[in-house]
Amino acid sequence: MTQPGALASVEVDLATGRVQASDNLERVVGFSIGSITRSDPRGTADAALNRIEESDRNRVEAALLEARQQGSTATLRFALRGDDGVPRSIEAVVSVLVIEGRPLKAIATLLDVSATRRAEETLRESEARYRSALTAGRMGSWETDLRAGTRTWTHEGMALFGIDLPGGRGQVGGDADEYQAAMHPDDRHLARRFHVLADEIDSFSAEYRIVRPDGTTVWLSGRGLVAARTPDGKAQRLISIMSDVTERRHAEEELRKERERLSLALSAGRMGAFDLDIRDDVLWWSPQTYAVFGLSPETFMPTREGVLELVHPDDRAMFVQSRKEAIAQRQPLALEFRILQPDGSTTWVSHRGEVEYDTAGQPVRSFGITMDITERKHAEEALRQADREKDDFIATLAHELRNPLAPIRNAVEVLRRTAQRDPQVIWSRDIIDRQVAQMAHLLDDLLDVSRMTRGQFHLRREALQLSTIVERAIEIAQPIVDASGHALTVDLPAQPVSLEGDLTRLAQVVSNLLINAAKYTAAGGRIRLSAAVEDDEVAVTVQDSGIGIDERQLPHIFEMFGQVESALARSQGGLGIGLSLAKGLAELHGGRIEAHSAGVGHGSEFIVHLPIDRLRRAVPAPTVVAPEPPLASSSYRVLVADDLPEIADSLACVFELMGHSVAVAYDGEEAVQRAAEFRPDVALLDLGMPKLNGYEACLSIRSTSWGRQMTLIAQTGWGQDEDRRRTREAGFDHHVLKPVDPSALIALFPRRD
Repeated sequence: MTQPGALASVEVDLATGRVQASDNLERVVGFSIGSITRSDPRGTADAALNRIEESDRNRVEAALLEARQQGSTATLRFALRGDDGVPRSIEAVVSVLVIEGRPLKAIATLLDVSATRRAEETLRESEARYRSALTAGRMGSWETDLRAGTRTWTHEGMALFGIDLPGGRGQVGGDADEYQAAMHPDDRHLARRFHVLADEIDSFSAEYRIVRPDGTTVWLSGRGLVAARTPDGKAQRLISIMSDVTERRHAEEELRKERERLSLALSAGRMGAFDLDIRDDVLWWSPQTYAVFGLSPETFMPTREGVLELVHPDDRAMFVQSRKEAIAQRQPLALEFRILQPDGSTTWVSHRGEVEYDTAGQPVRSFGITMDITERKHAEEALRQADREKDDFIATLAHELRNPLAPIRNAVEVLRRTAQRDPQVIWSRDIIDRQVAQMAHLLDDLLDVSRMTRGQFHLRREALQLSTIVERAIEIAQPIVDASGHALTVDLPAQPVSLEGDLTRLAQVVSNLLINAAKYTAAGGRIRLSAAVEDDEVAVTVQDSGIGIDERQLPHIFEMFGQVESALARSQGGLGIGLSLAKGLAELHGGRIEAHSAGVGHGSEFIVHLPIDRLRRAVPAPTVVAPEPPLASSSYRVLVADDLPEIADSLACVFELMGHSVAVAYDGEEAVQRAAEFRPDVALLDLGMPKLNGYEACLSIRSTSWGRQMTLIAQTGWGQDEDRRRTREAGFDHHVLKPVDPSALIALFPRRD
């Protein structure tokens, strides 16, 4: 194996071509003179030249030829291959001896510089990689000689600063100091600081801004390294390696702004973040979380046990159980509970977050936000209170409006039963009767909508036939249809259509559509009610030749209190809740309702889709027919009690015209007393009487032996579910709303064999 730096000599007789070499030639070039002689005894010199790499051979031959012709010395570097095939780098000095113009000898000294060449190549590769790394990392370097006052820049360093100095030479200090001139004015003071650090430590970090000649600002970050010091320890040579971190700094600035915005948002929304390491049981709170709990980081260390103590005692069990269930079911955390503030006050919070699990499915981390929702809770309670007050108002309004309607209806009935023949009296009586019925219908709708919006609407489901629903709906709407002289046609499927639902409410849906059609169709119009089975549902359609609906208003036609502009001038009264109620009732039955119109003046079409019941055969609901007024020989003893004399007296008059015996009372105590004296078969009691209210009067009567079998009817303007529950509990047999059709009241009287 060749020894690095080995030296050999060769002497060539140019006249004969004979070669003489030193003993170590083979170690230097990898072959011996003997091996050349054996391969080519006549051309030893030429054979040796053939061992030179082809890329170097022509150059070497040309240099040797020039030295031979001029008798000069040539210094060469070339590569050649030895017998082992390994290339070697050789430096050679060849001198040619020329006498009287004739070249006689060539003497060559050969030096193996393979190791040196490899080191140089490695250095070049290393430097190339270093420069590539600097370029790729947008880095640059320079060396500062503080004693000489010079600065030497690499190409990458100058590119970083956007400068171009001849030979990469700069100046330290003075007006021509390119480094200080490039530094951002706000950071220029750091240059002196770096010199102080260099005197104290061998390595230090640096981060600052520079301004390039094109005006762009660049952030640099890196280190300064002291390469040499003076005898007294001061820094003499300083190497700086810096990189462009502008993007990182911009990203950090954006992140800072985002965090600042998040912090402001959390503070504005009274929200705080939390992060629980479940394994290590370490809980972190953001500053805003401390604010939500009214605590300070200096005085409170958040722990699971500590936080649980802050939860309101009435909510702790729910808090623990809800978190446990959410984690076990891998559901997001979503809790609302109360916490206790240091001053003893209560705060409502919303606790929302996520849970992370390891590969084994065990929870390892819980994180999220806690938000102060006290204001929202107070607002919700205020809304609930307002809703309760609204319901109370609607109930009171309905009650107060029903009371004057009752004597009006009773008076109409008196007129009807006194055999009036005057056409104007009959016409006036019928108008009053229809308007009272319409007013009562509006009040019923208003109460129904109130119950529906509160989710307190309950259906009495039963097996039904479509024909029964339609018959009941027509019965309700017929007076209004007839009053306007409309032609109503009905087209139902020949085969029975079975449904399951509440007969009263489904009839209300269809009747509301019929009444709506009658109200918004000019007198003498056409209304068509039809039905068709489509797959698993029946479509009930109500068409009219009325005023129609603008297509822009169709999406709002079912809104509460909604009335289209074209309908306002043609309406015959109403609150705009009939269609909204019909839609809600249809949806409660699993159906839907839709409206269509070709536009103003082209009529309307409403379609109710209801699911049909193919698995059971509907039994037609029995038609309740009010019995004829009993004859005098089968008359009832009736007690009418109401604190409004007009209601009590007018209803008593109606019953007397029907042939019944009637007693009247104007307060609860009088009602009980008259019942004891009169022993009526039926007692109609108002609920809001003085002295004893209707509930108390009912209980008092029921407590007697003679009152246990009496038929007690609550006749009232109060129609909420709570009112009906109370009348049942008090012992009433029936609960009817004013104004009541006297014939319908008779239907509630006990039957006689």
